[in-house]
Amino acid sequence: MTEVFAFSPTTVLLCVAVLVLLWLLTRRPSGLPPGPPLLPFFGNALSMDSDPRITFKKLRQQYGDIFSVYLFNKPLIVLNGYSTLKEAIVKNADVFSERPHNTINDFITKGKGVVGTSGDLWREQRRFALNTLREFGSGRNIMEDKIHEEITQFTEAFEAERGQGFDCKRLVHNAVSNVICSIVFGKRFEYTDPLFITFLKAMDEILANVVTAGVLNVLPIVRFLPGDLFKFKNTMQNVEKIESLLIDPMTEEHVKNHDDDNVDDFIHAYIKEMRLRKEKQEDTTLDSENLKKIITDLFVAGSETTATTIRWTMIYFLLNPEIQERCFREIQEHIGQSRRPSMKDKINLPYVEATIMEVLRRADIAPTALPHTVPHDVQFRGFTFPKGVQVIPMLDSVLQDPDVWGDPDNFRPDRFLDDNGKIVKKDEFIPFSLGRRVCLGEAMARMEVFLFLTTMIQRFKFIPVDGQMPSLDGIMGITHSPRPFVMKAIPRV
Repeated sequence: MTEVFAFSPTTVLLCVAVLVLLWLLTRRPSGLPPGPPLLPFFGNALSMDSDPRITFKKLRQQYGDIFSVYLFNKPLIVLNGYSTLKEAIVKNADVFSERPHNTINDFITKGKGVVGTSGDLWREQRRFALNTLREFGSGRNIMEDKIHEEITQFTEAFEAERGQGFDCKRLVHNAVSNVICSIVFGKRFEYTDPLFITFLKAMDEILANVVTAGVLNVLPIVRFLPGDLFKFKNTMQNVEKIESLLIDPMTEEHVKNHDDDNVDDFIHAYIKEMRLRKEKQEDTTLDSENLKKIITDLFVAGSETTATTIRWTMIYFLLNPEIQERCFREIQEHIGQSRRPSMKDKINLPYVEATIMEVLRRADIAPTALPHTVPHDVQFRGFTFPKGVQVIPMLDSVLQDPDVWGDPDNFRPDRFLDDNGKIVKKDEFIPFSLGRRVCLGEAMARMEVFLFLTTMIQRFKFIPVDGQMPSLDGIMGITHSPRPFVMKAIPRV
């Protein structure tokens, strides 16, 4: 005898409601770029690789140069390919140059500074920072002098290793961070200074926490969970430590001793301009709070990528000793070993410059630009970009594009040289991004990398320890950084 199951109207309505809810939770709004199927609540979060390049490359092959993914309930639109990036953040810069609001950034910056802000605040702060750094890099060249001062200490520390195997990570980070201290504060620190060590440790922890703490940007409520699983409390404690121990005292000291006729660091330049605009009764965002935040921005923009670039260069030298020797021979021919390199030598060292460019391209140090957003709903290439949506420009999709570079997986500096040995600058060479949001510290980073590396190549030969070769499989965090490795630095005679 067959049983017949009868469902009550309430049960039927409940099932229909659940199905409708699941449909609503797993559908993309009309006009949003295509992407992989969604899971309720999680979106695509469970299928994301720890290295976004892997996931996004697969999705690009399936959905094209513009696609969307959901991190829990937050949509994210990914842009790939040079033509797409240029059309969005260069040709349509008026709508694609905003920064999205997110929990971590809002707590850290409090709407101040330059990197994470938008609108008139961002424009004025960025314009001042770029103009000031440009002035420091020309004329009497304050920036180059400060870099050379640090290189002297840096090479002495290298000499102290006396050819023993060591990991250069801490030494490189010390030196690069000290350059920023010199430019911003007008002061460098001894590498053993307790305050300097505390500052670097706090900065390292902030950068290391970025990926884990990023969960708060899609699920802000998790910061209220017991403990500190997502490193939010640790991040905020380190931000407070940096401000209270270093930035606040340095800023107050500069205000107390400021002299308009003696402006030789960033803080004094900022104070001078801030007071000038106040005297003229101009509306301005230049104030003490924005100054403190922009100092942090400069450390992030000018230290992490620079130090990582130098370390990747060491790895490629160990793996390609013939390239290292060719760089040395070029330096020997045009500079010798009796004087230190300067920026004036750059034009005569095209192979060294091509090698640096190839490191920036191949090492993929910043695979993605920082997130952009749009201030209102925007139609772009047939898709709707909703107001406030996170937009990720994939720099990796350009720097590793076989249609542009031919053999992108090979480390080949000659790709940046023409038949006459002169530098070839491709539009697609965008390691610092492009458009209005190009990296704030690009000019400073380029100068640091060139001067540090030419001096290092001039003074030392870098060899592996007992044949142990470093890995090209890096670690993905705020940058794509090398795994720990050891090397020997043999003084050249």
